[in-house]
Amino acid sequence: MLFLLDTVFILICLLLVFMVVITPSQSEGLAGAFGGMGSDTFFGTKAHQHISKFTIFLATAFLILGIGINFAVKGKTGTKKGPPSIMDNAPGTAPTGTNPAPTTNPPPPPGKNP
Repeated sequence: MLFLLDTVFILICLLLVFMVVITPSQSEGLAGAFGGMGSDTFFGTKAHQHISKFTIFLATAFLILGIGINFAVKGKTGTKKGPPSIMDNAPGTAPTGTNPAPTTNPPPPPGKNP
């Protein structure tokens, strides 16, 4: 199940990048800066409407699949899956499941009164 979600997610990512690249600009772009006239008729006169709708669809699918994959990996119980983190037993932290030793001041040595 997770493999299928990941495969569809990667396919949507690639399609979304492609659609953003072929989206016609609102201005003349770089051609206008050098005095050339940009042409928006490569995909037809009304293609930008279909491209925009399909890009919005892909962006929505990207967000929904990203959240869905996150919940699929996380699981319903909220338990951590995967390899243990190196920060689990980092210096300065107590290992999980043990209580830290109590800190008490030792009595002063005999013969010395504070």
